[in-house]
Amino acid sequence: MTDLQVRDRVVSSDGETYGGVTRTSQTTADPVTGSTTRQSTAHMWSRTSPGVELVWLAAGIVLVVLAIDFAFHAFGANDVGFAAFVFSAGKFLAAPFAGIFNTSYTQPGNLLIWADVVAVVVYAFVAYVVARLVGMVAGRGRA
Repeated sequence: MTDLQVRDRVVSSDGETYGGVTRTSQTTADPVTGSTTRQSTAHMWSRTSPGVELVWLAAGIVLVVLAIDFAFHAFGANDVGFAAFVFSAGKFLAAPFAGIFNTSYTQPGNLLIWADVVAVVVYAFVAYVVARLVGMVAGRGRA
């Protein structure tokens, strides 16, 4: 019976987070039949700050709501049920960017709300900056 455990460590270029893979392989031989069995496992691990993960979770939710809002308007979804919730949340999230570009009409009832696109770009950039700042603060706390 042979056991082998290998741990690969990957360090990001910014030095704030690190992660890797732990692999374990085990080979067993049956003395009666002479057959061998090999079993391998792999585990992913990461040291990303929980604050950074929380920032990306919140940003992901906001970006998905805005993307769905844009798609629902573009395809002419009716303002009922889940679509009504998405329309109201999307309107609230895109309100700071309303009026920068005019809304386009592709067909009667189908709108291209460019404020949603601008909001996605701006919120993604802000999330990136905030995640980097939280990562730097969390990195100093660990050292």
